[in-house]
Formats: sequence, structure tokens, C-alpha cells
Amino acid sequence: MPAESATAEHVGAAYLAGGKRRRALFRTSGAAEPGGFGGGFGPGELAVILDALRATSGGLLDLLAGSPLANLLVLIAVRQGMRPRTEAEPSGEKFDQVIGGLAGRLQAQGVAPERAEELTYETLKVVFQQDRSTEEIRAFLGALAASPPAERLPAERDTTAQGTGWMLPPWLWFYFLGVSAPAVPGMVASVQEDADGVASIIGYLTANANQAVAALFTGAGLMEFFPAVLLLAGIAGVLFPGTRGRWAERRHALRPSDDPAIIEMAAVVQRHAPTVELRLGGRFDRLARVYPTGWRTARIAVHPPLIRLWHADREAATAVLLHEVAHLRQGDHLIVGLASPFLWLVRVWSVLLTLLVLIPVTIYVFVGGPEAPMVLLSLVRNVATIPIALILPVAGLWVAELSADRFAIQETSPAALRRALGPVGPRTGLPARVGGLLDLLTHPPRRLRLRAAAGWPHGTAALAALWPAALVVRIVAIALFGLVAHQLNGSSATEALGEVGRGLRADLDGAQPLLVEMIVLLVNWPLLAPLWIRIWTSASMARQRFAPYLVSALVPAVLAAGSLTTGEQPPPPEAYPPTASASVSASATSPVPVPTLTGALDDRPWAGQPLPVELRVTEVIPLTQLSGPPQWLGTAAGWFGPSIWRAEADGRLSLSNPSGRTDFRTSNGNWLRQGDRVTFWLTVEYDFDGRTVVSEILGELDLTTTRLTGMWAPKITGGDPLQLLELPSFDIATAVSVDPAA
Repeated sequence: MPAESATAEHVGAAYLAGGKRRRALFRTSGAAEPGGFGGGFGPGELAVILDALRATSGGLLDLLAGSPLANLLVLIAVRQGMRPRTEAEPSGEKFDQVIGGLAGRLQAQGVAPERAEELTYETLKVVFQQDRSTEEIRAFLGALAASPPAERLPAERDTTAQGTGWMLPPWLWFYFLGVSAPAVPGMVASVQEDADGVASIIGYLTANANQAVAALFTGAGLMEFFPAVLLLAGIAGVLFPGTRGRWAERRHALRPSDDPAIIEMAAVVQRHAPTVELRLGGRFDRLARVYPTGWRTARIAVHPPLIRLWHADREAATAVLLHEVAHLRQGDHLIVGLASPFLWLVRVWSVLLTLLVLIPVTIYVFVGGPEAPMVLLSLVRNVATIPIALILPVAGLWVAELSADRFAIQETSPAALRRALGPVGPRTGLPARVGGLLDLLTHPPRRLRLRAAAGWPHGTAALAALWPAALVVRIVAIALFGLVAHQLNGSSATEALGEVGRGLRADLDGAQPLLVEMIVLLVNWPLLAPLWIRIWTSASMARQRFAPYLVSALVPAVLAAGSLTTGEQPPPPEAYPPTASASVSASATSPVPVPTLTGALDDRPWAGQPLPVELRVTEVIPLTQLSGPPQWLGTAAGWFGPSIWRAEADGRLSLSNPSGRTDFRTSNGNWLRQGDRVTFWLTVEYDFDGRTVVSEILGELDLTTTRLTGMWAPKITGGDPLQLLELPSFDIATAVSVDPAA
């Protein structure tokens, strides 16, 4: 560089000084100075070379552990193409990494690829020339390494200055922090109840298949685990990114590569995220996937199809790479990408849901039973539980992918992204169709992504409102489920609509804090976005426009305003009629005021009696023994027969025994009314062979006939599950009286 030799000393001193003096080297002006002829000539090659050497000084210092002369010979051989480098050469892999890093840094500073390659080899020849001692080289590189950190790349500054709306709000993080995290205390409190429900199901399976089906549907303990497990999966990805990264590399055999295409890709990637590295995998059914190696670092797994695309259509391949880079810049690399426990759970749970539904339905079809309405209602509830719970996280995943698409479009072109996505074609074959449905749980439909790309640069408001719109979809889904459930419960269309309307108002009222948080995030996102991106990378971005986000904030604002204007819930359009048994009850001669529902609990009178009520067994033999020592039938019947059940208006259920026996102990249970059928469950402890056995009474009360049926079986609380067959269990089928509580 003869043209810069006269100023080399000044340039070197300014670069080592750092601060304002170094920034002045890289400052470019878009217009000429007053009276001048032009501007914006750039920093010159010497400053760029020093910056590249500073960025790769660590690798160069490692190479000094060997012989500089040997490194020089390897460099000349590789440069002249005399022979390909083999893995057997010592320090060969490090040498290739240094070459790739140095060339990539030069290209990131705006040097043309051919010139960057030439400068790379010329610079290394100077560094490792024969007449320089190891100490002299180490002192030079050490001075560069000890200088202030290298300046952020101009490519990054240009990238962030161009876009005004590429990064959408991080709705995935909002889902975890604003929706899931506040529910943690309730999840923790319900874990023991869920475990008890699952244990009861296993206990019923050992005694009676028909009762097991009813327990599986009414308990639904496994379904209750889903929100908690989903949150735990997200937490695992955030807290242990290094472990996840190592697992991904072992699981998918990812390794560094000195392939020229990989080195070129790495140079492109590091212009936008200098900490991102590439690893080569062997999958032929995917292009690239990001995965974390730390909270602020990530790697991209690239596969042979992307290498072929790189040679055939470099712009489209670049769009793929920048899409993965965007996940790091957006901060969702900890949640999405390769080996994500959260994504795995979202996909697998749909299969598990199918099994949890099909197996009980199959058993019920073959076994049969009189509880068809209850089974059908519970089936609808179980089928709807998981899809409703998946709406918000799936919408968050869609927004994250669409936001990454917008960054790739901004840096390449909409056409490049469309070519990278490929044509939209029909999926043939059952496996392909099932795979396509599972893909929709983690990625938006390809048609939607293509349409969003075609609308660039517009559409920010619509995409920012996608997650709030998903909240509306969730509310509508809950309402539709409520209509079906009330119809199966025997309610009229008018009653069902009234109940659903009151439920919607209650849901919106409970969602007020969430809606306010959404509005605050959207209105302030143009100010928060630069701060958010700085959490994950050293890049910056220009302030975004407020208008699109103000428009998208209208969605939660309308919901919040609707819930505020409802005020207090109005009385139902018509009072609930008394139950069918009220006409034949002895107390029906004196009218009893019929209370209206005050919440989700159906607290209408039981067989004509307002709550609280007491239930007493009216038959002589209420129990049938299914397992355990035969002598226990008389013992249990002697305690159960005289017992008095008490149902409170708030859903609590208790059982007392006038004889005051201490070998049987009960705790409060619960009841849930569905039309004229009341499902109940109650924990009972008793002494058996010197140890305490925890059991549960679970069953149903038909208010039209005052008939009580159920099962009394032990729970699994530890030890060998086969011991359940040795413990007493009983089938309950008896008539009861419904009396006013004392």
C-alpha cells in the first residue's frame, strides 16, 4: 500500500490510541466539506487491516506457539494451491480459522471479497516473514490485543440504520414473563393434586376398567401438567444454553469445517453478529438452524442443502443465514432453534393428546356404561384443553419467525426470501401431511410467510397485532367450548348463551392486567426495541416508527375498554329452574328461593334443598369389596354407612362419623356439579397392618334419583404399585337422602 506509507505511523498510533482518534479513522461523510471536492472515501486499507488483525489477534497469538516459518510455508502452499491442507497438519485447523476470520473482518469493513482474500494473505506473509522473531511478532500482536476493543463494524451500523420496523415485539418472552410466570404459585400448589389424580387413575385401573375410564376423564390430572411443563421447558432452555448447545452438537454430529463455502458464509454472518459461528451437519432435510452456546452467543448448524443453495443462489442462502442470525438479535435463540426443549414439547404434546383421548374412548366403546353424557362432556373438555393452551405460545413462535423473516428481507430482498422458502406445493402421503401439521405448531404456514414477504416493507402493524389477535382467538375458543359444554350439560340455548356471556365478562375482567401490559409494550416498543437488541448483541438499531405499533395496540385496547364498560355483571335473563327431583321432594311444598350463579360453581339447590346440605346413606349394604382382606368389608361398611356427608356452597365436601372412630380419618374434599350430576372426591386415611394408607373416594351423585355411585381405592404414595391389590378397595352404589345442613 504505497499510497498509505507516508501516513502509516499516524494511522497506527491513532488506532492503538482508541477512542475518538480511532473513530476518526473510520468516520465517513456523505457530502463534501465546504469548498472540497468530495467525501466518504473511507478509512483506507491500513486502518481496516489493523482492525482485522486486532479482531483475530487471539488466534494469531495461538499460532506463535509453533514456528512462524512453518506457518509461512503453510500459508504459501495454501495460497498457491500447491496441495490441499490435511487434518494431520498441526495447527492447520486454527490457521484456517484465522484466515477465515481475517478475511471475513475485512469484507465486513466493506472490502471486496477478492481484495479481502489478497490482503489476508499479504498481511499474514508480513506477520510471519522470516526475518521477524517470535518475540517481535508477539509484541506487535500484544499491543493490538491490549488496545481498546475493536470498533463495531460499519455493516452493522448501516444495517440498523436502514430498517424502521424489522423487529417485532418479543411476544414469546412476554408469554413466559407475563402469562406463565405469574401462574407459577398456582402451578406449584396444584402439583400434589395432579399427582394424586394420576395415582388414583392407576389405582382404579387395578380394580375396575369402567371406573378407570370415568376417573381418567373427570380427573384429567395429566392435562393439568401441561402449562407447568411448558413453562419448565422454556426455563430449561434459558438457564442452560451451554448444555443445550453441547447436546445439539453431539446429537447432530455438528463440527467445524474448512470448506470454502462455510468460510464465506461465516464472513457474511459475522458482519451482522460477530459472535456467531458456523458448524457443519449432515442432515439432508433441512438448511440451517440456530442454537445457543450461551445467553448472548449462538452457533448456526448448516447442512449440505444450504451449501448447494449457496453455490446456486447466494442471495437466497444469505437470506436463510440472516433469518437464523435474527433469532439471536431478537433474543429468542434461547427458546427456538435446534434442540429446543420448548419446541420439542409443543410438537410432542399434540401426539400425546391424541393418545390420551383415543385410548379412553376405545376402552369406553368396548366396556360401555351409563355415564355416557359425563364421559362425552369430559372428552370435549380434555380435547379442548391443550389446543386452547397452545394458542398463545404457538402465536409467539409464529411472530418470532415472521420477525426473523423481515430482518432477512431487509438485508437481502423479498424475492430472495421467497426463493429460500421454495414453492408451495401439496403434501402427499400421510407422514408428510402429519409432519406438515406438526410444523404449523412451530412455524407459520408458508403461504403466510410468502404473503408477508410480498407486503414488505408494509405490514408491521398487522404482524405486531398477531399475538394480541391470538388472545382474541383464545377467548373465542373458550366461548365455543363453553357453548358445547353447556349444551351437553342439558342447558337450553338461552341458558348456555347467558352463561358464556357471563364467563366472557369474567375472563376479560381477569385479563385486565395482561391487556394493560400489552398496550404499554406496543405503545413504547419503538423506544424499547433498541434497548432489547442491545441485551443480546452489540448491534444497535434506528428508532422505529410509532404509527404501526399504535395501530396494533388498538386490539388489546378494545378488549380492555370492553371489559371496563361491562361494569358489574347483570343478573341472568331468567332464573335457573329447580331440579327435576324438586317436584317430588317433601320440601317442595314450601317454595325455596332459587339462587343465581355467583361464579363458575353451580350452587343451585340439591334435590330441592339449598346448600349447604347433608347426605346420609339409606341402604343397608352400601359397599362391594374389590380387593384386600375379606374381613375389611364389615369394617369399612361399619364406618362408611353411618357417616354424614356435608356439601358446602363454595364447593367443599366433608365426611364425619358420629361414632368418633379414629382409625378412619378424612380431610376436606370437593364437589363439582354438571347439571343434575355431582362429581366428588374425598381423601380418607385408615390404619392397615400398622401403617397408614391414603385412599380416595371418588364418584358421582345423581340428584334426580339421589343415587350415589363411586369407587373407594388407595392412592399410590410410594413403594410398590402392586401392593395396591393387597389393600382394600370398594365399589359404592347406594341411595342417599338430601337434607338441610344442621
